[in-house]
Amino acid sequence: MTENKLLLFDKEARCGGFYELCIQVCPSIDNSPITLYTDFLWTQSNIEGPFEETWNGYSNSKLEYENAINNGVLTLDKYSIPFLTYNVREESPIETGFNWFDISFYEETLNKVFKVENIFDKENIHYKKVIDTYLTKLMKDFYQVYPFQLAMIDFEISGQYYLDNLIKGDLNNWTNTNYFIGKQHLADIKEEFKNLITIVD
Repeated sequence: MTENKLLLFDKEARCGGFYELCIQVCPSIDNSPITLYTDFLWTQSNIEGPFEETWNGYSNSKLEYENAINNGVLTLDKYSIPFLTYNVREESPIETGFNWFDISFYEETLNKVFKVENIFDKENIHYKKVIDTYLTKLMKDFYQVYPFQLAMIDFEISGQYYLDNLIKGDLNNWTNTNYFIGKQHLADIKEEFKNLITIVD
């Protein structure tokens, strides 16, 4: 556990891009759902933190809510995995912006935790599935806390698409991204994109 906590602020581990759950939560004019998501996540029994870097390692830090990064450690099975959360509140203009909530893992951190060269190689599918299973369940739990507009799980997916892209047909699906929405939005999704959608309820 201690060894993996040190990966939180290890520059060699904090690289390679993010594998993440990215959620378009709600319009920016209402920040209360971000508080709900933040409090829900950081009170889970398998999560430690948030932590901040110190001169001799790390220490506990204050939980931040708005336009903030929080660093922690997630325990899954026998693995302790450093991660971070990031809230982006779009404010230009705030009337048409959205609140986003991301749970992100550095690619190289995952490689070091699972002791593999590339977490995304087919031979390492089991380890990626550990992360995917957790993120999918967490995403569904978030929906019960507050029904988000759109969620995505993929590599470097944060901010790439909005629910509106699926509605208007302005989508270049350059990855194998799976999109999660509430059933109340399904009728609005362009027909050609409905096969990319998983309904959350």
